[in-house]
Amino acid sequence: MTVTSYPRFMARSDFHGKITSINPKYRNHIFRSLKKQTVLSLHENSIRKLRVFVTVVDCGGFVSAQGVLNMSAATISIQMKELEEQLGMTLCQRGRSGFRITDQGKAVYEAAQTVLGAFSNFNLTAAEIQNRLVGEVKIGLQANMATNPAFRLPNTIRKFQTRPNKVTFRLEETRSAEQQSRTLDGRYDLSIGLFPARIPGLDYTRLFTENVALYCARDHPLAQITDEDRLLRDLGSHSMVSSGTALEQILKKPSSMPAPSVFTEDMDAAMLFVLSGQYLGFLPTHFAQIWQDKGLVCSLLPDRIGTELDFHLITRRGGRDNKVVDVFISDLLDAHGAK
Repeated sequence: MTVTSYPRFMARSDFHGKITSINPKYRNHIFRSLKKQTVLSLHENSIRKLRVFVTVVDCGGFVSAQGVLNMSAATISIQMKELEEQLGMTLCQRGRSGFRITDQGKAVYEAAQTVLGAFSNFNLTAAEIQNRLVGEVKIGLQANMATNPAFRLPNTIRKFQTRPNKVTFRLEETRSAEQQSRTLDGRYDLSIGLFPARIPGLDYTRLFTENVALYCARDHPLAQITDEDRLLRDLGSHSMVSSGTALEQILKKPSSMPAPSVFTEDMDAAMLFVLSGQYLGFLPTHFAQIWQDKGLVCSLLPDRIGTELDFHLITRRGGRDNKVVDVFISDLLDAHGAK
């Protein structure tokens, strides 16, 4: 193999042979020439030998590098010789005249600095990733849950965000049937809602409850009746608005109540019909409280036909290989005192 010698004006060094500067005009020329002569296949031993070489240059010789490397001069000499043989070039001169780095050695030194710096940065980045949460959490929710004080998602997020992370959250509001199917096929990592029917392949964990009551507008005829037995009998003569498929499946209604004539999956839409004074509707108490505080609606027979419903967390059965989702679910369960 031909060893190329480079003119002195390409690079400068101090009296120890340590690089002080390389003429930028010739840097690419040196590297291209080296590339043509040999190709170094980097592996763990190569990295170790390059580190020995850089330390020797930084210390200005083998003797000074012994303490830093915790190696004998003989071991350092062997490491340097093996690296030179692997590269096919002489990196430094050592002998009675002292230590001196060659022009090719100066170019390799600079390249080694880049390689070792990148290797060190990779190790730091890998350590950071190991301790930092990185990824995405996809959540399916049912609508109108924010006003329920029992739903402690804000507490969950607050705890989750105390950890260093680079996590993206994606939330969608949809019906319970879609929540289940999308959680089962992996489009959602988890879903939270009201699930009247359970399907195989999903795990269900109770998180919190929601109270539901029957409401009418303040100017509705039933709002004026104080006798509960009469009120219960008269329910059948008034129109009903449905408040969603899941709620309809779970509610235990009095036999005197009529079937809904208005169907919607949206609580806001159901409330609009109730506010018209022409319809009755079952609504979550936390949701209806806003209009009740304004005197626009009132609840009917809350102690007799009010209902408490369980909301569940659902996840795909069989475990997850996703640390971010696991940590978030753990925080969610802790916030709700669930297991």
